[in-house]
Parts: sequence; structure tokens; C-alpha cells
Amino acid sequence: MGSLNAQFEPHGVLPFVSAKPQAAAARPLKVCITSRAPYIGGAELAAERLAIGLRQQGHEVFFLLGKKGEVMERYEAAGFRCHYFPVMYTSKRRFWTHYAARTSLRRMFKREGVDVLHANDLPSSQIFFDAARGTKITRICHHRFLYDGPAIDWFNKYGAEKHIFVSNALMNELCSRSAKLARSERAVVYDGLPMPVKALETDRVIAKVELGLSTDQPVVLFAGQIIERKGVAELLQAWAQLKQAGRSEGELVIVGDDLAGGGAYREQMQRLAHLLDISPRFVGFQKNVDRWLAAADIAVVPSHVEPLGNATLEAMSHGLPVIGANVGGIPEMIMHEETGLLTPAKNATALAGAIDCLLQNAELRRSLGAAGRIRCETLFSLEAHASSMLHQYALASGVGQSTLRKAA
Repeated sequence: MGSLNAQFEPHGVLPFVSAKPQAAAARPLKVCITSRAPYIGGAELAAERLAIGLRQQGHEVFFLLGKKGEVMERYEAAGFRCHYFPVMYTSKRRFWTHYAARTSLRRMFKREGVDVLHANDLPSSQIFFDAARGTKITRICHHRFLYDGPAIDWFNKYGAEKHIFVSNALMNELCSRSAKLARSERAVVYDGLPMPVKALETDRVIAKVELGLSTDQPVVLFAGQIIERKGVAELLQAWAQLKQAGRSEGELVIVGDDLAGGGAYREQMQRLAHLLDISPRFVGFQKNVDRWLAAADIAVVPSHVEPLGNATLEAMSHGLPVIGANVGGIPEMIMHEETGLLTPAKNATALAGAIDCLLQNAELRRSLGAAGRIRCETLFSLEAHASSMLHQYALASGVGQSTLRKAA
């Protein structure tokens, strides 16, 4: 992600967030979340969790989605209204098409009585923020991914009342690429997630049996997209090094797929495993990722680039020690040798050493996992996330903090 040395002072960074609700608006808000929604990935899960957190605090949320399909079905199953509206971008050749879309959106926003327009990522903002210009709607742009400076400024051509970043690392990097973004009102709000019930060791054994995993050795789990930047190749190479040294006393399980590529990179990784003479268990995309986390003993997040990383948070919430690459927002979640272990990115040897360390020490696994769970409860709970976001809504709309209270 480049240098993480801050070139700009963080605006509104939240280094600590209480889990107690404290930042709801003085009245229930109507929040519209916009998303391209290409498939169910980390950004889409984060949007769903935010919507659930806002609803739990008494606010109404609906979605404008750029694609019909599994994301819309998932959100509707969770009880949210969803509208299909293609994500359009400005074009001189399509001026009248854009104008008509903007007019339609303005009518919808007025009819719905939208208070907050929340773009789930930068590319999901342009047409919607253009339509909301000149209204009383508060526009919030959520930044989750890296883009180069010209792309940032083009997507952000209509601005926003507030820019929200999932980590300090991402904010500093994007602001170093865009002077306009660096001058904007901005804050860091970490993603949140619901806390699963604390599990006992007997629960882990039951989950292993249910999923057909070994109960005699630790399970090392990777859960996420199987694409190059997630570091699956280095994980396989690290596992091969352990096997060659006679120290691979565990079972490696890889949950996920290459959704955008139709499984092509996952198949490439399966071929690599065969060439390395190792036998990790590729189980593909799973809807019950929580169950696989419940069965695991160690989680690995070897990403090359990671603005924050839901996989890390999910593993911490299950009380797992997490081995993460020391890039992006991962070190803002994992405290090295306190809640997990950090290793250099793209370094299979270092990763192998960290995996071996935890495979050989059950007590260390337990202590790191327990500390990670406590950190997750404090800083990354769904309630804390929703409260922090509501606080940012209030600041962006000019509502004084003294008027903040939980919606009835």
C-alpha cells in the first residue's frame, strides 16, 4: 500500500470506540445505502452489517443496488427494501441519459424523505451524490479500496459532506494520492460485526466433526476471496515448507473462491498445491463461514494489500489467534504477540515460522485468541460501529453532539 507514514493529520480518527450506544440521532433517520453490489464480498457484508446496526438503533435503511442478484436477495432476506438502479458515470456523450437518471433519483430521494445518502464505496457515489447536490441530504462516502489519484478525483467530482475510511492506513494512502480528498472532512470508522457466542473447546470439536475435519490436530483456516492479492500462493508455499521440514502437524483448510474470475485463480492455486506436494482442503465458497471459523484453531490472513479486512475481524470475534500480513489496516486490528502475529507480506518463510509457532503451542493459541476476542468486543462490535457512524452522520449534517441520543 506504499508508505504508511501519515502525511496528513487524521480528521476525526476514532482510536477507541466504546461499545455502549452513544451516537444516535435525536430522531430516527432514513438512510439510503448505495452499492454496485457485484457479488457478496467483504464490502457487501460490511454494508449489510451497518444496515442491521442502524436498524437495531431505531433507524430506517433501504438500499439502491447497481445489480440484481445474490446481494439483493440477501439484503431482502434480511428484511431490507432494495431498489435496482444501475450505477452510472458522467459522460458527455450520454448527457441526457445521465440527466434523466439524476432527475429520477432526485424524485426518489424527495419521495422517500432521505436524510443520509451513504455510498458503500467510492465508485458507488458519483451519480447518487450528483442527484443529492443542493438538497438537505447528508452525503457520506465510504472508502474501502485503493485507487490512483485521477480515479479518486473523477469518482469524487461531486464531493461529499463526509468521507469515511475503514482504516488510518487507507485514509493516509488515499489522501496522499488526492489533494482534494486530503482537504475534505473525513474520519476513520472501523467496520463492525455481531459477536458470536463464546465457544468452548467442546463446541470446536463438535464443529470439526460436523464439517468432517480432523479432531486430532489443529485446523489452520484461510477464509476469503481466492485472488492473488489475498496471498493464498504464499500460504501454500509456507505450508510446503512446514511439510518439507517435517513440522506440518495440522490441517490446512481454504474457504472461498475466485468469484469475479469464475474460479480460475482458485483452480490455479489447486494446481500449485499439487506441484508443491501438499493437500490443503479447498472447500469453495461457503455460506456458513461462521461454522468453519468455529471449527478452526488458527486463522491466517496473508494479504498483499488490505485496507482493513473482514476476515481478520471475523476470526478475532470467534476467539481465534490470527496470523496477518503487516500491511494496510491489518496491524490496526492485530496487536503483535498480544492478539495475534504479524508477518511481512509476500514472505512465505516468515509465514511458515508463525504458523509453526502456533501449531506447536496450544496455550499461546488460547491466550492470543482470548485477547483478540476482547479487543473485538471493545473496538469492532456492531453496536460500536453503528454508534460511531451515527456520530459521523450527525457531525456531517451539523447536528450538535448535545442533541445525540438513541432513537426511540
